[in-house]
Amino acid sequence: MTGLWLALLALALLAASSLASAVESAYLTQPRSEAESLTDGGRRRRLAAILADPLPHTQAVRFWRVFFDAAAGAAVALAYMSFLHSVWISGLWATLTMAVLGFLVVGVSPRRLGREHSTGLVIATAPLVRTGRVVLGPVPGWLERLITPRSARNQEATFFTEVQFRDMVDRANEANVIEDVEADLIQSVFELGDTRVRAVMVPRTDMVTADADAPVDDALQLSLRSGCSRLPVIGEDADDVRGIVYLKDLVRAVVVESRTGEQSVRLARPARFVPESKPVAELLQEMQRESVHVAIVVDEYGGTAGLVTLEDLLEEIVGEIDDEYDQERETVAPDGEGGFVVPAEMDIDEMGELFDEHLDDDEVDTVGGLLTKALGRVPVVGSRAVVGDLLLTATALSGRRNRLGSVHVRRAQAEEIAQAEGLGLVPLAPSSPSQRTQQQSQEPRA
Repeated sequence: MTGLWLALLALALLAASSLASAVESAYLTQPRSEAESLTDGGRRRRLAAILADPLPHTQAVRFWRVFFDAAAGAAVALAYMSFLHSVWISGLWATLTMAVLGFLVVGVSPRRLGREHSTGLVIATAPLVRTGRVVLGPVPGWLERLITPRSARNQEATFFTEVQFRDMVDRANEANVIEDVEADLIQSVFELGDTRVRAVMVPRTDMVTADADAPVDDALQLSLRSGCSRLPVIGEDADDVRGIVYLKDLVRAVVVESRTGEQSVRLARPARFVPESKPVAELLQEMQRESVHVAIVVDEYGGTAGLVTLEDLLEEIVGEIDDEYDQERETVAPDGEGGFVVPAEMDIDEMGELFDEHLDDDEVDTVGGLLTKALGRVPVVGSRAVVGDLLLTATALSGRRNRLGSVHVRRAQAEEIAQAEGLGLVPLAPSSPSQRTQQQSQEPRA
C-alpha cells in the first residue's frame, strides 16, 4: 500500500515538474512587448511584478522544476524499494523510469506546449510564479552566484529577446530554412533601431539647394539638371532653410501657370527638421505617418548637417536603390597587394570589414573623417596616418571645393607603426585597435 501511495506521489511531482517546464518555456518564448501589453491599465499586477524583475522569477521556476524532478526520483526509488527490497535493483529501475519519464513527460511535451500556448500560460501561471518566487526569496540567486561567473550574470532574460531572435534567424539561414536575402532583410530591420540619422543622411556639402530669391524657372532647371525632385530652399546660407520646393510645383508654376519670374520661396512647402541623433527606425515611422519624403537634419547647435530622404532610410533595409538619375557610385578597387582604394565617404565599418578590423569611433563615420581626425587637419594628397593596424593615405581630391575623394588603405608595416609612435603623437601601448589611433603626418616633399 505504501508503494502505491509513493507511485501516486511520484506522478503528482512529475506533473508539477512538467508544469514548471512548460511555464519556463512559455516565459522564454513570450515576447516582452506582448507580455507588457497584457498588463495595460493596471491589470494582472502579479505579471507586472514579474516583468519588473524577471530574472529572479526565472530562477525560481527553474529551482522548483529541479526540486520536483529530484523529489519524484526519490519517490520512485522508494516505491521500487517497497516491492523489490533491493537497493541496487530499485535504484537501477528508478533511474531508467525517471530517464524515460523525464524525457517524454517533463522534457519534450511540456516545452512544446509552453511554446505553442505561451500567452495563455503566462497569464494563467503568473500568480503561481510570483508565489514561488516569494516563498524562495533570494535562495535561487544565492545558489546561482556560487557557480555562475560574475561576467555572465544578468545576461539572461526571462522573455524572448532580440539577441535570441537574431541567433534563431542565423541558425535558420544556416539550415536553409530561409534564404540569404530573407535573413539579410531581417537583420537589417534589427540594425535599423541602432542606426542614427547622421549615418545615412546626405551631408551638407553634397546638398543641392535653390536660392530663396531665385526665379522659379531657374529652380526648375536646377531640379532637372540634378535629378532631384525636392530641393531645399535657402536664404543667406544652408543654415537658413526656408522650406522645400517640389518639382511638380515648379512644373505647374512654369508650364501651366507661366509664373516664371516668381521667387522660388513662394512655392516652398514647410520643411521637416530632425536631429542627427534620431534613430532611423523612429524617423521612418514618422515620415510614413506624415507622408513626408525629405527632412532637413540639424546638428546639436541647430545648424544644418544635411538632409535625409525616405529612400535613404529604405536603403538601410533593402540595400542601395539607384534610379536613372543617380550617378555611378565609386567602388572599392583592390591594389593587388592586399590593400584597397576606397571612397572617402565609405563608412568606417565597411572599411574595417575589408581587413577584419573593428574600427569604432563615436565622432566620425567615414574613412575621410577618420583620416582627418587622425591628422588633426584637413588632408591633402599624400597625407598619411596609421589608424589601428591600417595605413590610410589620401590619394585624390574631388569637387570644386577640393574635398577628399579617395583613400588608399592597407596593412601598416611594423616600421611604419614604430615611426608613428616615435613621433610622440599617439600612445605607445593602446589597449585595443579601436582605441589605438596612431597619427603620422608625412606630407609629400617638393
